[in-house]
This record gives sequence, C-alpha cells and structure tokens, in this order.
Amino acid sequence: MERKLPAAAAAVLAGIFLATAPCAHAESVSAMTPASVVTALQAQGYTAALGQDEAGDPLVTATIGGWRSQVVFYDCNEVTHAACQSLQFSSSFRPDRPFDAQKAVAFVNANRFGAVSVASDKSVTVSWDVITGQGIDSSVFALVVKSYRMALDSIGTEAFPAGHPQLASAAR
Repeated sequence: MERKLPAAAAAVLAGIFLATAPCAHAESVSAMTPASVVTALQAQGYTAALGQDEAGDPLVTATIGGWRSQVVFYDCNEVTHAACQSLQFSSSFRPDRPFDAQKAVAFVNANRFGAVSVASDKSVTVSWDVITGQGIDSSVFALVVKSYRMALDSIGTEAFPAGHPQLASAAR
C-alpha cells in the first residue's frame, strides 16, 4: 500500500525546507572583486572610489564616517594585480592632543583587529585588516566597517578636543 502526503502537508514541508535552506545568492564582498568593496561601502552611505596604488594593485579611497580612509588590497597576483585575498582599512591624521605609545597600546588592547602607529612627526595611522578570500557576506563586511569606524571615533576622542571638526563629521 503506497502512502501519499496530502497536498497541503507537502506544501507546508516544502515551505519549511525553502525557509531554512541556505541562500545561494547572498551578496559577498571580496578583495578578489574590488568593485564589490566599493559597492558595499556606498551601500552603507559612505563615499568610495576605486583606483590603483603605485604597484598597480587596486586601492579604494573612501570617507568613512568623516574619516578619510584608504582600503589597500593585499596578497594580489604580482603580475596581474588580481585575485587579491585581503584588505586593510587605513586612516592617518595629525592629532591636536598628544598621542603616545601608551595610548597606542591601549587602543590595540581594546581593538582586536586594529593596529595603530605613531610616526616620528607624531602623525597617527590606524589600520584594520580583513581576510576576505573568495568573499565574506555583506552583513559581515558591514560589521567590519562599523567596527573600524567605531575604532576611529574612539581614537579620535583621544586625539582631538571635544568640538573638533573631525569629531563632528565622525558623528554623522
């Protein structure tokens, strides 16, 4: 005796399966596809433009929450400058208030994926590394950018007095 599911039960099961199946068309962001980085930044409301660095690798110039930034592409093919595997967000500025090695260490301790350096001219560079490989989900990339921006805002409160134009633009 062959048993068949009633049509309604089959429809319910099909709906459950479709609702729980992984999405094969999830948007991803990858260093392998530099335009995806630009698109993802713009989708978050930031300005971003794709260019090249001196070596010919992709380079994105962006303004993230008022902070002038670069997205540098790493681990690219040395000949074709394609198939990059990772990104580094980077912003440099000259602080109005003293920012020393002790503050840099405190920043690094509080920001797992970030790094900060203080040059001999007292300029500060904040960087944030991301391995994308063939791609990370756009929601994960958005979290990376948000974390980077929050780190810049945090270090900005140490580097600039309250009411400084940089902090005002970062609050946008």
